[in-house]
Amino acid sequence: MKHHLSYCALALALSLNANAALMLFNFNDLAGGITAVTENQMAGTPVLTLAGHDVVPDGYAGVAYTDVSGTTYPPGKAAAWGSGVNDLGGNSMTLHFDATGFQDFQIRYDYRSTTTGCPSAAFQYQVGDTGIWIPWGTDTSYTRNAVFHAVSVSLTSLTSLDGASSVDFRWVLAPGSSTGNFQLDNLELTATAVPEPREYALVVGLGLGLFAGYRRRRGLHLTRIWRTDAPAP
Repeated sequence: MKHHLSYCALALALSLNANAALMLFNFNDLAGGITAVTENQMAGTPVLTLAGHDVVPDGYAGVAYTDVSGTTYPPGKAAAWGSGVNDLGGNSMTLHFDATGFQDFQIRYDYRSTTTGCPSAAFQYQVGDTGIWIPWGTDTSYTRNAVFHAVSVSLTSLTSLDGASSVDFRWVLAPGSSTGNFQLDNLELTATAVPEPREYALVVGLGLGLFAGYRRRRGLHLTRIWRTDAPAP
């Protein structure tokens, strides 16, 4: 019985963290600089915006990807900035979404930068429609060898994002030279659901019950030992 209750409590606790949500843009429908979300399990409809006069409206070739749910997407299109990617501070990508009910965000994407393409990007965010972009972390440096590479970033330390109804991420691309190109593909955002208060209460209640049962059994065990070892009167 003890082991059964322990397993139940453990399974419930794990389920609180296993309830993950997925958002994915694979850019395969990119046309005229506009793309729609490929998968979305979060609230509302996220919006991705490509900016800068170096944006390639229909993108360049992308790379295949298998998302966290196990769905595989063949190589299609990727967001792209061409013509040298040399617009200082003008080339960027912005993601707007509703984080209501979610926390512990993780983000990943694939990129390809030519030898004279984008060398790095600055990541910024804002919570609410404040218009104030907050820089986070150091600039992400890109390997410039015309091969796709993956970038993964944990944003769990940004607790201000948790449950916010309006969140924006922005990547500002550093300029390359007059002949460079830069591509970005398979932008994926994952998060875990914020547990309901009743779920926390259930886990705490099970934990207290198991602890109380352990103390009772421990006390009974010690009593039996005392009776066995006690000298005869």
